[in-house]
Amino acid sequence: MSPTTNTPASPQRPRPRGSRRPSATEPMATDDLRESVRHLPDQLRDIAVAAADLDQLPDAEGIESVVVLGTGGARVAGDVIEAICELRATVPIVATGARCPAWVSDRTLAIVVSPSGDDPGVVAAAEAALDTAHAIVVVTSGGTLGTAAAAWGVPVVPVDPDAGPAAGLGAAIVPVLVLLERLGFVSGMTRTVSDAATQIAERLDSLFDSPRVRLLAELLPGRLALVTAAGSIGKHAARRWVQELDQVGGIAAVRRRLPTGQVDAEAGARLADTTRNGAVLVLLRHDAEPDGLDGGVALARERFDHVVEIHADGEGPLAQLLDLVLVADAVAAALRERDTTD
Repeated sequence: MSPTTNTPASPQRPRPRGSRRPSATEPMATDDLRESVRHLPDQLRDIAVAAADLDQLPDAEGIESVVVLGTGGARVAGDVIEAICELRATVPIVATGARCPAWVSDRTLAIVVSPSGDDPGVVAAAEAALDTAHAIVVVTSGGTLGTAAAAWGVPVVPVDPDAGPAAGLGAAIVPVLVLLERLGFVSGMTRTVSDAATQIAERLDSLFDSPRVRLLAELLPGRLALVTAAGSIGKHAARRWVQELDQVGGIAAVRRRLPTGQVDAEAGARLADTTRNGAVLVLLRHDAEPDGLDGGVALARERFDHVVEIHADGEGPLAQLLDLVLVADAVAAALRERDTTD
């Protein structure tokens, strides 16, 4: 693999006045979470610009496959990238977590994503890819991976490690999509990102006062959240909802598949019955759902006393995924605010 030159990191957007950086195990304060949500459209645009301005891209000639490496939120991002590109890319694009597959060769581009840069598994996977791949591009804020990338002389897209959940997911997805477009493997990604940022900016005007957000903030305390969705976009959005409700909102939450029959509905109901105050079924809906869900939705409504449907706004899978995660941010912020004022 031929070495390239790092691009200097772009300046990060300043943190809100009076806010402080949370520790690795400490959830964002309510005000910080709200601020991170408000800055999301600009953050998406900034990240896209950083990827568009990256120098020393590898030569796309001879690349026959792309592997996206990353764990945690970056793994989720990789899965989303794979889903978005599945029917549009000219080469296979596969997310494999923190494992560098045996099929990676001198005809493979490896894109390594780690916002913190300190995941040992990702660093090890990057080292393995360095030995076998055609080229490597790194998406990170620094850390061990950033230091290694500088030593290897590979291009780096800088990201903000302290972005909120929706922005953090966008920070992992957006630069990869833009890079893939620049290399000619998929088209329309820059426009997709721009449209998503515009849609989210419009959504912010009413997000925190949304009746659905207020309703969930009232229903969830003392109850179990069963978050369900269908399709790839729904699955990944549901993962982030569970994380946000649990780690930020202080609500016990689990992800369940949308019922496809009475057995599934009864299994969810039994889980709800084990909690003192029952459960709230949060049903995430989006335009890329598979066909034939009406029966499952009807079963869910029949079996649960509290069912709240969240319909994604926006056009396309990226906009709708980020919109669903954005609503999770708003619900988590409302729960924390309610907890501090009670």
